[in-house]
Amino acid sequence: MLKRLLFLMVLGGLWATGCAGIGSQGASAQSALAATSVEDLDATSAPVYLMLVGEIAGQRGQFDVALDHYARLSEMVKDVRIAERSTQIALYVKDADKALKSAEVWSELDHKSLPAHRIAAILEIKAGNLDGASRELQKLFELKDPDLENTLIEMVKWIDAELPRDEGLKVMDDLTARHPQVAELHFAYALLASDKGALMVAQSELAKALAMRPGWSRALMLKAQLQLQAGDTRDARLNLEKAIKSDPGNTRAGLLYGQFLAKTGDLKGAERALSKVLERDAHLSDARFALASVWLELGASDRAKKEFEGLLQDPHWQPQSEFSLGLIEARLGHPEAALKHFDRVHSGGGLEFDARFNAASSLMSLGRLSEARGRLAAARRDYPDEKIKLYVVEAELLVKAKETALAYDLLSEALKEAPQQTDLLYSRALLADQLGHFDVMEADLRVVLDKNPDDPAALNALGFSLVEHRPERLEEAGDLIHRALDKRHDDPAILDSLGWLLFKKNQPKEALVYLRKAYKLYPDPEIAAHLGEVLWVQGLRSEGQRVWAEGLKKNPDQDDMRRVRESYPKAFKGGSL
Repeated sequence: MLKRLLFLMVLGGLWATGCAGIGSQGASAQSALAATSVEDLDATSAPVYLMLVGEIAGQRGQFDVALDHYARLSEMVKDVRIAERSTQIALYVKDADKALKSAEVWSELDHKSLPAHRIAAILEIKAGNLDGASRELQKLFELKDPDLENTLIEMVKWIDAELPRDEGLKVMDDLTARHPQVAELHFAYALLASDKGALMVAQSELAKALAMRPGWSRALMLKAQLQLQAGDTRDARLNLEKAIKSDPGNTRAGLLYGQFLAKTGDLKGAERALSKVLERDAHLSDARFALASVWLELGASDRAKKEFEGLLQDPHWQPQSEFSLGLIEARLGHPEAALKHFDRVHSGGGLEFDARFNAASSLMSLGRLSEARGRLAAARRDYPDEKIKLYVVEAELLVKAKETALAYDLLSEALKEAPQQTDLLYSRALLADQLGHFDVMEADLRVVLDKNPDDPAALNALGFSLVEHRPERLEEAGDLIHRALDKRHDDPAILDSLGWLLFKKNQPKEALVYLRKAYKLYPDPEIAAHLGEVLWVQGLRSEGQRVWAEGLKKNPDQDDMRRVRESYPKAFKGGSL
């Protein structure tokens, strides 16, 4: 991590000039010099000798030799340029001890050198010398370092990467105690504490920083991020707006605000905020990707597609852009094109996992069932921690492909590997219901409820199954559904189950209350079928037909919609409303 310090220097051309083009003559010169002992030279010749050997060694890539000679030269000759050069070489070869010695000489010789004090401060922390680090920081404060914020942020990045959590926090606690009036130091401490998950410490230090610099946009942004983590979206938004007002040209604040608006569902607001950011910096890739994602959510597929395609040349955004382009093509009903994009995502981690799943889904849509299942089987091998999720996902895709029996068999095989896994049991129970294996469904859900007696989804599923298939057990069904509703008062699926139960118990007026509420929350075809039937039976036929028409429009092949069409043919006028 010593190379992190190189942001303070330009080391790329360390030996790019001076003795360029050294060849056999240079090699001979080095051999001749190496045969000379510095102890045999006088006070005038010795420094020249050390410098020449150091430079030639550097030109030949022998950086350890170069460092050894420059370190000795730095001790012998108290010269700023020599001390700086020795520090550069030590940092380059990651020798912290020699870098610190040289940096200390450099900062002593040039009291006004900001780079010297910056580097020395971080190296003192690395050496565990807080007194030395504090002295170097004090010099930066006295010199009014114009880049103090970034210097301290770079320092805490190093602390974050190199020191254990508690040790790093203790270092910053000590430094802020020594320099309590430096807002930037409190902010840096807050940043480290936030990264380390010490949120109360972060909030406390941030409050101190903002008390000294009330309109500081960078601190306001961090405060907003902490508030978002705590779920306080209202105050987070207020602080982001304060940050933008305080520093209107701050593209980072504008970007963060746009991302915040998108996350909280204000897509139009996000579009406006991100567009303003891009008016200031049209090439800011983070803002371009965020805006394209907003357009995707808004349904502006053409605009989103064009922007994602423009980001394919950016190595950082290429995987995410390929994935997003795959989603667009899938939504447009172009599974072949979607598959090509998903197959180009090779970023590793969660994104590649999602891409592989979506690729399998695209293959299912293309009718390439065997290939899709082969890919999902490979994914289970490659992502063993996600094996259960992948079994459930494959089952869902098989159901979508109208292969319910295969999905049931797959989950049954999976349960041989994990017999008590509740996600597998619940998923198989739903398929067992569709296939008429009601005893299997009840048995699976009973195991789920033995493990979690208050699981609302399992309570509702078992209760609804009893309503549909076990009319002699309606009282038991009611108990299960009411227990589910106690856990989720506004769940449309549970409200639908209760309404359907009441209808089966010849209480249609009471049933309508729950079914109407369920349909308002989630106008899904199954609920539409139930609500429409109760309305029709109650004599509210026009309203019932309207609800059924809405359900048919969404999914005419849904099982419940097919049932009501067969049961009430007059309502559908020969097959269509």
